[in-house]
Amino acid sequence: MKTYLQRRIATFTATALLLTSAAPGQTPSPPAAPKMKAIVYHNYGSPEVLQLEEIEKPVPSDNQVLVKVRAVSINPYDWHFMEGIPYIARLLAFGPLKPTSPRLGVDFAGTVEAVGKSVTQFKPGDEVFGGKGGAWAEYLVISEKFLVMKPANISFEQAGVVQIAGLTALQGLRDKGKVQPGQKVLINGASGGVGTFAVQIGKHLGAHVTGVCSGRNAELVRSLGADQVVDYTKEDFTKTGQRYDVIIDNVGNRSLSECRSVLTPNGKYVLIGGGGVNDNRWTGPIGVVIKTLLWRPFISQEMKMMVADVNKDDLTFLADLMQSGKVTPVVDKTYPLSEIRDAIRYVETGRARGKVAVTLSEGGAIALEDGVAQKVEGSTIGPVPVALTLIAVPLFVLVGPILIALVLNRRFRRENPDKRPFRWGYYFSVMTFVSAVGIALLLDFGLTSVVISVVLYGLLAWAFTQRKHWAWIALTILSFNPIAWIINAIYLRKRWAEEPA
Repeated sequence: MKTYLQRRIATFTATALLLTSAAPGQTPSPPAAPKMKAIVYHNYGSPEVLQLEEIEKPVPSDNQVLVKVRAVSINPYDWHFMEGIPYIARLLAFGPLKPTSPRLGVDFAGTVEAVGKSVTQFKPGDEVFGGKGGAWAEYLVISEKFLVMKPANISFEQAGVVQIAGLTALQGLRDKGKVQPGQKVLINGASGGVGTFAVQIGKHLGAHVTGVCSGRNAELVRSLGADQVVDYTKEDFTKTGQRYDVIIDNVGNRSLSECRSVLTPNGKYVLIGGGGVNDNRWTGPIGVVIKTLLWRPFISQEMKMMVADVNKDDLTFLADLMQSGKVTPVVDKTYPLSEIRDAIRYVETGRARGKVAVTLSEGGAIALEDGVAQKVEGSTIGPVPVALTLIAVPLFVLVGPILIALVLNRRFRRENPDKRPFRWGYYFSVMTFVSAVGIALLLDFGLTSVVISVVLYGLLAWAFTQRKHWAWIALTILSFNPIAWIINAIYLRKRWAEEPA
């Protein structure tokens, strides 16, 4: 009897469970989306803002490739996004108060995990490298247009540091510098990430290469093929008496006029853009860009700034150079992903020889170590003050001169009721003064130049308020604004007949 009852109870229970699972209107819960670990940040600041979080694993579309990441690189590019520096870029690209995108990293190397149905150039198991935003993660998806095969003779760590530095060096020399065989090329910052690639690529292009670096890195730069090495701790390359056809400047520690003095009459100066840790934290390299634009009409040499253009042809070209042994990526240090904060701190010191790589484990858990916070030189200002400043300053520049012009115009009309108002002239005078001081500060001309600019434009503005025609003409010319020249030429003609106050 007991056995019979047990069989009946078991049958009833199984039937009830079967009916419940198949009940109308009930659908089984969808399987949880696969997860992966990635480095993310939600606030600007030092490396301590980096967190290791679980996010959804990406799925490749028809023309995309899913890559299991094996190694990534640390670039100054990543540091700029992490710190939100220069501050003006928060309004233009990064996000005013918090990062628009929480993902970091670009350069990577890894193994193809899966491919979309339209992908023809890659298959699972292929070893590849390239660049994609958000590369500091276990997996990423990327279009096959920006992915190339990893040469068999280099490691994942070496391949994972190539894209930004390698493309910058190649395009700076070949496209911007237009280097020809036999030309003299100087690489300022030859032992850094871009510099180590530039020395090797310059030799491949047939140039006579001079590398500028510290004494401790001189042997490394020579081993990469440099014909001559200048130790900047003992010698200033702008005072050696030599002239160069092309200068690739990765450091920007010499003025444009100094660099121009060692260029041949038709030489080319190429500044590698982005800026360093100690550069202007508000505007970054914008001041240098403006300087090069101001120089351009008056000199025979070409002076320009560049940022690499990512394309598959140039990545393939670099892969061929590495495959043939003509270019070998220089990796100074390799860190596990758990120590990525330390890797960034090392890059911030500016003493890395070549590139810094970060590796991801083949399997097992990844834990981000809690390192001791280290203060970065030039501590980051909070996001709210930065955003308010970036909004308030342009607003003052636009509205301030209008208010001042209205006040001056009202005063003039009160004291000279029989004369025509001069509102536009007042506005232009004040605006020119503000712009001159702003440009002097932006270009980092120094305190003396700013004071001279303030005094000069102040005197011209005062003379203009006295209806001095020469002051009006001087302000018009010194505005460096062709539109203002045209407007004021018409305006001045209408006011020319008026008597000075």
